[in-house]
Amino acid sequence: MKHLPLFLLLLTLTCCKDNDPDKTQTVFTDTLVKSNSKADRSSDTTVGKLIKFNSPYNFETFKAKLYTGKIVAPDFRNDEFASDEKYVKFITEGCKNEGINFGGYFTIIERFCGALCSHIFIVDRITGKIHTDIRPNDGRYGYLYKKDSYLLIANSGSFQDDSLKYYVDLFGEPELYVWKHNNFELLK
Repeated sequence: MKHLPLFLLLLTLTCCKDNDPDKTQTVFTDTLVKSNSKADRSSDTTVGKLIKFNSPYNFETFKAKLYTGKIVAPDFRNDEFASDEKYVKFITEGCKNEGINFGGYFTIIERFCGALCSHIFIVDRITGKIHTDIRPNDGRYGYLYKKDSYLLIANSGSFQDDSLKYYVDLFGEPELYVWKHNNFELLK
């Protein structure tokens, strides 16, 4: 019993270890989860309960104007992680590979570290400012966002398909956030 805390620590480190920092996560798959009941579409499935997603918000609600000027590289001058070479390379390559992919002039870079373990970093492509301590933090099942919207959907991997009408409750319900004042604000 006295070794249980050590065992749990080792198990946690093993599960969240990132062996391949270049791997990507598929948010939606071609395989749809089918409901057992055609009547209400919220009955049990083989992997969880299928629930209708109702929200007054969508990507159009928080439309962002696309920036067309010169984009700048990330600015590491005031970044607390600037001395970490792997971090600098990760952010720099993420900006290069992703381009503007959120809110009109931001780049979201995702770092996956295992099951339900993901961090997002946001780089302002006009100023180069890197936002690292933002909500939502890790523990989400995928993120969905668009380059012309300030809306971010966390737990987006729970959706049945890309229609965003039904989700499987196995990993929690989708959470909607809007980018305001250099951080995400949870929409109720």
